[in-house]
Amino acid sequence: MNPMVSDHHTPKTHEQQSAAMKADPLPLQSPWSPMQQLIRLVWGTAGRLIWILVPSGRSTLLRCFGATVGQRCRFARSVEVTIPWHLRMGDDCSVAEHAILYGLGLITLGDRVRIDTRAHLCAGSHDMRDTRFPLTRPPITVGADSFIGIDAFIAPGVTLGAGCIVHPRASVYRDVPDGVELRGNPAKAVT
Repeated sequence: MNPMVSDHHTPKTHEQQSAAMKADPLPLQSPWSPMQQLIRLVWGTAGRLIWILVPSGRSTLLRCFGATVGQRCRFARSVEVTIPWHLRMGDDCSVAEHAILYGLGLITLGDRVRIDTRAHLCAGSHDMRDTRFPLTRPPITVGADSFIGIDAFIAPGVTLGAGCIVHPRASVYRDVPDGVELRGNPAKAVT
């Protein structure tokens, strides 16, 4: 066999595939379309300024950027909403200071959901098995009448049932049925 001619039919080992990926990485591409990039820029600049200067207009501002926000929802000044068009909220929700709604994927909150200070709902991550680390966007759903405590973390892809209570600093990585009280990292039901 001529060593100058490669045999494309010979399967590569895992080590050969890894070496090839390291030697010849694919070019980085933004996961956002040019229009989405522009809207994100406007949201992060003018939108943020309006957010700070007009507290009574926060729900309306979110709606202008594609969010669905129910009646009588309240947002603290330092709340971070990453992608507003991925936010769906029921009525009478409350989001406290320094909370993060990291909505690369859809975040859905039922009626009367309360999110306390520094809580983090993270509907986005990266595929760690792929050396290019592409974005993943698993949704988060929080049922009606649920409470997410101070500095709690809700992981990508989690569904919390209605009436759940997540204690301060708890980290929820799995779906939870209705009416469960959680604490710890990873969060476990309080018995």
